[in-house]
Amino acid sequence: MRICSPEAEAAKKRESSLRSRLFFPLLVLTAYLVSAAPAYAGFGITPPYVDNDRLTRGTIYKQTINLVRSDPDTDLQTTITVNVPGAQDWISVDKGMSFVLPKGENQFPIEITVRVPANAEFNSYKGTIRIRTAPSGDVPEGGGVSIALGAQVDVSMKVVDKIYDFNVRRIRLADLETGRTKWGLYFPGKIRFFMTIENTGNTEFGPTKVHFDLYDNQMESLLESTDNLNRIERIPPFGTKEVVAELPTHLPPGLYVAKYTIYKNEEIAQQGQLHLSIGPPGTVAGYEGYGFDGLSVTDKLKVIAVFAVPLLIVGFFLYLLLQRRKRRRR
Repeated sequence: MRICSPEAEAAKKRESSLRSRLFFPLLVLTAYLVSAAPAYAGFGITPPYVDNDRLTRGTIYKQTINLVRSDPDTDLQTTITVNVPGAQDWISVDKGMSFVLPKGENQFPIEITVRVPANAEFNSYKGTIRIRTAPSGDVPEGGGVSIALGAQVDVSMKVVDKIYDFNVRRIRLADLETGRTKWGLYFPGKIRFFMTIENTGNTEFGPTKVHFDLYDNQMESLLESTDNLNRIERIPPFGTKEVVAELPTHLPPGLYVAKYTIYKNEEIAQQGQLHLSIGPPGTVAGYEGYGFDGLSVTDKLKVIAVFAVPLLIVGFFLYLLLQRRKRRRR
């Protein structure tokens, strides 16, 4: 027969009492989790945030949020409420603040737009966008209680001064033809260098200059250096777009290596090298070479002289004719 000491008996009683106190809360928590899981398992959003710390005054920023559900067997009435102190009026939704999520669609995109006023304070703005869905009419077929599903978009924004920045996502070169001589003028070949640019700043911006050093195919000799002649298109804030730099070349047909440098103002954004193919005139389908803008300064002066001298002569004779008529009237 086992005899327990008074101390051991007291410890057993305390352990038993603790178990009884913990049992009921654990039972309630388990029941809640089991019952809650089915209610929210069928609906979600991606991404669950609107996060941008590079907004500035006058910025328009857009972000797509996808509403996702696993069983799209009924229409859902959707209601959106915004709670972002200090920036609540800046936020709008392309579908409106109340719309129907149609049945049959597992994924339904909505576009959230943030319009920062011109007089906005440089500050941080945080809050939430709540999305609530329920069966249309909020009365399920056959009676019973309808279940409202919801999700929350966390909003974190910061309005700062202007930021000029971008990332180069992709580059490519188009084939071209060698230059040609026409009417006594030399029209150089046109290198078309395409860049996919992501503007990561909050102000319209893009590459400010592109420079090429052109080498022979064995990289033994530098044959030509050239810069873009066109104004490279700028990209809206937070946008991504393919833009083109057009550079003149006087090289004959052949294969070359082009070392490129992309600038953001005076700073180098990216450097690298590509192979460049130059064909004889008429060999590249769809190719359009330079016009007047590609001529050298000397050739441009020739063109100006061809048109300007006759105009000056005509103008001089008209002046003499007018002076003659004035003298006759006197």
